[in-house]
Amino acid sequence: MEYFANDYRVVNQFARHYKTGQPLPKTMVSRLCESKKVCAAADMQLQLFYAVLDQIYHGKHPLKKSTTDILKETQEKFYGLPYVPDTAWQLRFSHLVGYGAKYYSYLMSRAVSSMVWKQCFAQDPFNRAMGERYRKEMLAHGGGKEPMLMVQGMLQKQPSVEDFVEALVSDLDQDFEAFFMDSE
Repeated sequence: MEYFANDYRVVNQFARHYKTGQPLPKTMVSRLCESKKVCAAADMQLQLFYAVLDQIYHGKHPLKKSTTDILKETQEKFYGLPYVPDTAWQLRFSHLVGYGAKYYSYLMSRAVSSMVWKQCFAQDPFNRAMGERYRKEMLAHGGGKEPMLMVQGMLQKQPSVEDFVEALVSDLDQDFEAFFMDSE
């Protein structure tokens, strides 16, 4: 999980300067992790747009409009940048074919990962009991168990739609003013 790679307590265990062998400074790791979040809201909006477009394309058929017309309408509604005419990029975006109405799983995975981290590992990323639960509930089944049942087992509750939304939104809530002020 990406959260482990963004936690200095974990990174400090293995990340060393290639010449000196010294641990990376905490401020360096923190700033690197925070820099990944600078455009997080724009990325979230893009992922939502892709997910909605995928659902429409793989929804009720026959489609009432061309895929390009649907793209233009959906982009105007769900994305902050306007459609660029005569690009037809949806024809080259292979995720719309390969995932077949499952593109939303990117955001679902992001939300699940956030919930698991915050509930189980944020206080102590080395918590043995939580690590064992993660192995037992999430990893041990491969593809042999319904994903939502694995999530329920890990979180010890059935997450609601609101829980998923809150997990995504809470990761966007960053103190960017402090981040930019520190870089001057």
